[in-house]
Amino acid sequence: MVEMMTTETAYAILGVPSGSDFATTAKAFRDLRDKYNPETNPFRRKEFAEVMAAFEFLQRQF
Repeated sequence: MVEMMTTETAYAILGVPSGSDFATTAKAFRDLRDKYNPETNPFRRKEFAEVMAAFEFLQRQF
């Protein structure tokens, strides 16, 4: 998991430009959440946790 989350780090994890709107950020989150879902891709748990943490962090910014 990411030790120190910053806004820039969170956007980078989700693969969207810094300052993206909520709709763009949420779509990127959903796509990555599905891609790294541990039930279908058990070897990508770290990435799944990072995506979840990044989106949670950014949700507080909106």
